[in-house]
Amino acid sequence: MPRKLKLVSMLVMVLVAFSAIAQKQKFKYHDVVIEQEVYSIMTDKWSDDFKHVEYPKQNLDFVIKVKPGESIQNAIDLVDAKGGGVVFLKKGTHTLTQTITLKSNLTLVGEGRDKTILLKSSEMNDSGFNIEDKPQVTDLVIKDLTLKGTRQGKANGILIRGRNESRHARIMLQNINVTDWSAQGVHMKRTNHIIMDNCNFQYNGSGGSLYHNVYFLYNKYILQSDCNMSFPVMGKGNKYTSCEYVLAQRCTIKDTKTNGIQADHEEAGYLFFHKYHVSGCDRVALWFPCEDYYDKYHYTENPQYAPQKVILNRCEIVNNTWGAMWRAVNDSYVINSVFDNKEVDMGLLKCNVIMENSSFKKGNDIYTDINQWPTNVRVLW
Repeated sequence: MPRKLKLVSMLVMVLVAFSAIAQKQKFKYHDVVIEQEVYSIMTDKWSDDFKHVEYPKQNLDFVIKVKPGESIQNAIDLVDAKGGGVVFLKKGTHTLTQTITLKSNLTLVGEGRDKTILLKSSEMNDSGFNIEDKPQVTDLVIKDLTLKGTRQGKANGILIRGRNESRHARIMLQNINVTDWSAQGVHMKRTNHIIMDNCNFQYNGSGGSLYHNVYFLYNKYILQSDCNMSFPVMGKGNKYTSCEYVLAQRCTIKDTKTNGIQADHEEAGYLFFHKYHVSGCDRVALWFPCEDYYDKYHYTENPQYAPQKVILNRCEIVNNTWGAMWRAVNDSYVINSVFDNKEVDMGLLKCNVIMENSSFKKGNDIYTDINQWPTNVRVLW
């Protein structure tokens, strides 16, 4: 082969190699940056007791591209048969006529959340993305796309239901929108090691008051960073029920008809909220009750059913009807935070919460008996 042709051939090979590397970088998730202050406070208050999330593993060598109109499910099944890989959703509107079943070792990635839109069709009544309790799903990444519902029926945007014996694990959502789903935007149950980064979960929950933008139930090891859970239609911004080892930093909830954040029930503990902004909630911004989830209409003050070991650091809880109403919450701290709400800023019933360098415009009320609880704040909300 002439020397010039050899050089051209080598150049082509180099360009192909660089193109493959660039493509892999586009499909790869980015690690979440956790501020050093968070680590410092965790060490000071909890020593080394907090357990952080594990990141998913990615197989980026096998890639299937899907254009609008082509089957996303077929592509996922082909990737699954290869032991994992990437389903790359090209820009445009992908209309969903049936639930997409997600599988292990999958990276489902679009070209950007303003470019790759997955839109629920009017005839589809089920969830957009779904994982049932069997088989166990691990190492799943969803990034750079929008999953949009129609507010019709009672459908979840993303529904993941695991089992205690084999929980789903290492699930990451990065740079995605999940909007306008009639039930939860995202509902994850019995799933461990969840990462949500730079995501918007908004305008979900039009089907009823029990539906929220994000609903975690019996989950462990959660990292949320720079997520916006504002404007739930009927429910809450984010509900953490029976969740342990949660770090939520730089998140936002605005304008809810009910509560902003609810954290409750057994196994709820080690919850760290850093630079969380909650405003415009018609009820309580931070609602931490102590009911038995399975007997919630019978009032109890048992700490077993309330979150323990909670830290609020540099949080802004403003312009809500009530700021924080907590019952039987212990071993907890409010640090460097600002409260300025219409009624009580912080109401604590039989709690052990230490305040450090925080301000309360409407006061910090301590209750020793349920009869002192404000009558216009329902015991069971």
